[in-house]
Amino acid sequence: MKAGIAVDNWKLPVFRKRLTEGGYEYTDAGPFTGDTTLLTVETNNMLALKALLEGCHAECRESKQ
Repeated sequence: MKAGIAVDNWKLPVFRKRLTEGGYEYTDAGPFTGDTTLLTVETNNMLALKALLEGCHAECRESKQ
């Protein structure tokens, strides 16, 4: 399955790092809006990807505090 993930540009380093560390291959599909980028990820396990993405969001939240 293919998942599309719209990410705020300031969060991209975290998402790219964690996706790579998690063994996912992703494609930068370009700008989604002026300040977001679309990443596409192929996966057979959406629940595992969901857990990884939740970790990305948590790390980004913590970095803003």
